[in-house]
Amino acid sequence: MALDMSYKGKEFPSYSFKVEHCKIKELCGAIGDKNPIYFDSEEAKKDGYKDSPAPLTFASLMSFWGYPEIWNRMTEIGIDIKRLLHAKEEYEYLELIYPGDELTGTVSVDSLRDGKMQMACFKTTFKRGSEVVLIAKMTIMVPPAN
Repeated sequence: MALDMSYKGKEFPSYSFKVEHCKIKELCGAIGDKNPIYFDSEEAKKDGYKDSPAPLTFASLMSFWGYPEIWNRMTEIGIDIKRLLHAKEEYEYLELIYPGDELTGTVSVDSLRDGKMQMACFKTTFKRGSEVVLIAKMTIMVPPAN
């Protein structure tokens, strides 16, 4: 299946995500990060934070929990989601993210490459109000079929 290259640069409708303590704790528990700043606000404050900060990979959680439509969008583009491989994640934090933050995520198709080995990069810009706080990029690839 060929990729629909007309999606390159396209921006999808924005979504909202409210950051909660429980999601920070669940993610850190799942990845085995036992740093107490992620589990206890008082421990975070002792280290100079105003609350438990979101860990670095929290953007992936926000992307998949906050925007499950990404799977349908990939299919629209022509990506065979049954065969995709998660190739890379990049995060550019411009500000710390804390519980109680209400963020708006906007996903766009940053790049597409068609051929035997297909690749797509999705960029999500997260804003708190009008302030960009995080830019996350996810690259996926689809290996050639047999």
